[in-house]
Amino acid sequence: METINYYEQGRKQGRASGSWVTDGNTKPETYRWILEGFDEGNPEVLDLQPNPLSGEWAGESILEIFGHYPEDDELDNYEEGFTIGFWEEVLETCRTHTENL
Repeated sequence: METINYYEQGRKQGRASGSWVTDGNTKPETYRWILEGFDEGNPEVLDLQPNPLSGEWAGESILEIFGHYPEDDELDNYEEGFTIGFWEEVLETCRTHTENL
């Protein structure tokens, strides 16, 4: 059986989710609002991150993500990786779009 790196899988999927936060129509002030809000712990900004195991969206049930039921520590690793990846992507995108403003 293949060994799953739950942290890396979560990080990869977190980055993918983070790429949906902004798009070509996002205004510069929104990028700045996200950056400042993240640094200040603004709950509105922090709530941009979806719960990776909520089952809220199609394809998000634990069985659909993993194909089996992982142990609690494996799920914790996945969630940690997801959070790191999500914010890496969002913050990198925001910084890139505000560098020359």
